[in-house]
Amino acid sequence: MNKTRAHRRPRPNDRRAAAVMELAIILPVLFTLVFGTLEICQRLMLKQTATVAAYETARSAARRTLTTVQARDRGLAILQNRNIVGGTINFVPARIELLTAGQNFEVHVQIPLSGNSPVNYVLPVSGDIQVAAFMLRE
Repeated sequence: MNKTRAHRRPRPNDRRAAAVMELAIILPVLFTLVFGTLEICQRLMLKQTATVAAYETARSAARRTLTTVQARDRGLAILQNRNIVGGTINFVPARIELLTAGQNFEVHVQIPLSGNSPVNYVLPVSGDIQVAAFMLRE
């Protein structure tokens, strides 16, 4: 009985070599996908933190009983509770105490990406996340 190449059973070494090649092709794609997803989730968390800090700072600043410094401290406490490094909070106008009831103001929160993202393999680390909140003085 004459065995041709089409009818022979593959040897175990042939299958191992194919598995190694498949792994070599798929593994970098898998790592990029996993670490890219982690980085995007981290940046979404930073954006949400900036949004919450901006809103809560603006909400505090809208009250007549609080000063600009007290409202900024409230926002900085939120950033500190979420372990944000180098975050800044600015007001437009700079002193909300001078506003009368019904006048609007802005709160700007800025969080640098460097130092706040523990996973930096796929996306660039330069830049900032910036969020603004607008509110009326009560």
